[in-house]
Amino acid sequence: MKYKFLILLIGSYLLAFSINLFPALKYPDLNVGIFNLLVTLLFMLLFLIYSKNGSKKLKVFTIVGVASGVLIFLITTFEHLMFDNVILDSIASLQYPFYLIFITPLFGGNILFDLSYGTYSLLMSLFYGVVLGLTIYPACNEQ
Repeated sequence: MKYKFLILLIGSYLLAFSINLFPALKYPDLNVGIFNLLVTLLFMLLFLIYSKNGSKKLKVFTIVGVASGVLIFLITTFEHLMFDNVILDSIASLQYPFYLIFITPLFGGNILFDLSYGTYSLLMSLFYGVVLGLTIYPACNEQ
């Protein structure tokens, strides 16, 4: 049963990623719709339910998710402050893989907030933090 739910979680991740890919890349030029929100909410719900298993791989994934949200926010903030800095431009390229892996599946929720992608990434790092807390909580109860 555990593996069936993991396959369902991975399938919902891939569905949310594929549906939210173009709106996340083209935002604000491409609108986020209600279908994007529903797919994101499905993935978030399954992710929260699976977090109660306390998997070590999920802990690592959520820790990197929290760090990537904060990293994306910091880089976009400094990008807007310092436009023509060569070092910052090279560091800014680090944010794109993190954005695609961790923020794109959750981007349908931006229909509710209408934030810039940096600020929304910071908000989603809070979601990953909640999932991390729920992942650690069952391990604390067993001891």
